[in-house]
Amino acid sequence: MYGRWFDKSEFPSLDLSAELVRAAKDVAPLIAKLTGEDDAGAADDDLADLVAEFKASGYPTEDDEQHRAGRREFAKIIDRGQLQVSDPAEIRRIWNTRRYGSTGPMSVLNTSLRDADDREYDRIIATIDYLCWDDDPAATRIDKVLTDEKLKVRGLGESVIMKLLAIAHPEQFITVYPFTGSKGKLRMLRELGLEAPDAVSRGELQVKANDMLRARLDHHFPGDPWGIGSFLYWLTEREDEQPPETEADPLDDLADELLVDRKFIDDIIALLEDKGQVVFYGPPGTGKTYFARKLAAALVPDVERRPIVQFHPSTSYEDFFEGYRPETDLEGAMTYRLKKGPLADLATRAADSSRLRHVMIIDEINRANLPKVLGELLFLLEYRNTPVRTLYRPDDPFILPKNVWFIGTMNTADRSIALIDAALRRRFHFVPFFPNHGNMAGLLDRWLERNEEPAWVGELVQQVNAELAEELGGPHLQLGASHFMKRGLDKEKMRRIWEYNIGPFIDDQFFGDPERIARFSFDEVLKRYEDSLAGESVQDVPSGVDEES
Repeated sequence: MYGRWFDKSEFPSLDLSAELVRAAKDVAPLIAKLTGEDDAGAADDDLADLVAEFKASGYPTEDDEQHRAGRREFAKIIDRGQLQVSDPAEIRRIWNTRRYGSTGPMSVLNTSLRDADDREYDRIIATIDYLCWDDDPAATRIDKVLTDEKLKVRGLGESVIMKLLAIAHPEQFITVYPFTGSKGKLRMLRELGLEAPDAVSRGELQVKANDMLRARLDHHFPGDPWGIGSFLYWLTEREDEQPPETEADPLDDLADELLVDRKFIDDIIALLEDKGQVVFYGPPGTGKTYFARKLAAALVPDVERRPIVQFHPSTSYEDFFEGYRPETDLEGAMTYRLKKGPLADLATRAADSSRLRHVMIIDEINRANLPKVLGELLFLLEYRNTPVRTLYRPDDPFILPKNVWFIGTMNTADRSIALIDAALRRRFHFVPFFPNHGNMAGLLDRWLERNEEPAWVGELVQQVNAELAEELGGPHLQLGASHFMKRGLDKEKMRRIWEYNIGPFIDDQFFGDPERIARFSFDEVLKRYEDSLAGESVQDVPSGVDEES
């Protein structure tokens, strides 16, 4: 086994006896199959197809093997007689890292360990030692740690308790730590068609539910508690992700709703699959944010997995990622707690649901000081799943999962795309949104036709945009289609839109040049447009969809 399956660097932390047992259990079904002694019940198991689908999805991956290695490493830290001499920082890593399963944020438990004097620290260690190694039944040990005043530790709850037991006793405990909630054992039991256990204490509930889940799946994952837990999480995620029963392709529907070619949608998805992040850039009003939100909703139906944040000049690293926030403790004293920002929160969700896609929309991404806001996250955008010690996590490396995608939006009216440094630009794909060019060309015309609004509006806007591109040296300062996507368009409504939406934009672009400003007033652009119709006025042009100019 040393030479075939394990690297030399793993030898010091390798539990050879446990690996031999696991390997023997892994090959047991094959031996039984070859000898004709395989369990007929397993072949008829209604979970067999689901287990096969799960394993076909790639299990076990390199990440799964790292989790197993993490358990072996943690087991050495909490081994009998070892706890008393283990580094407190190493002990905290058990619940602060995601290796061998997440327990969620444990700031209270971290504070209890950090602020403990020698006597209190020894008591905490004695509690963990009792939980992991005492001869009392497991349910009794759990209940005592939760309720006995001599053993209770502030912040030491069920999730950490069950993780410690899973590390110490992988032959019994699986890697599903909570009992309730969307990731808890109770839901897992229901997914498998099993009744909730009949028990009177939290310890009994945890142990009985654990044993029921393990008994149901052990023959599919012999000697592999991590595999059982991973399958159960995959199963619940699969149920959450089941699309509604319809024959329509949601991306076809999206392309039709957004009035763009399906190929454009496919191109953006391919770009996201390549780098994990794209930026939609173009003039204001070209539908960048609307497009991003609709695309995210089509890719990720669950709103909890597709947050939107907006950057502004005062956005900080602490706002976006995480930082310390003041709060008062039970005694009224001021303390500081590390609080997750939207990115750290989404990364946690993504790590907990590693087989589900997550998307974050960052609106106006260019308005913030990006090097300051992103910090070391700039590295993680390219090197996903790489542990990095961040500003506020010296003992708990942060990982940005591969299943998180980013869609940024950026207005080019201020030419800010030119201000983004090369390192950041290299990590994003940039998708242009210009009214008269590329995939957005003709968008307003298509909208007007579908909604039976007058075609002259689109022709007028296209003419003005061509003039603006010539006057201002490019397409970055053109008029976006969304200004004119209004029902009931006529000459008077267009005049109001122009006066109160377009006029201020024109004034800003030609500030100090009243002649050019006057040239782009509504009356002047309308006159030039009517002149292009060889004498016809807007009133003479039919409002239907089949008019010809």
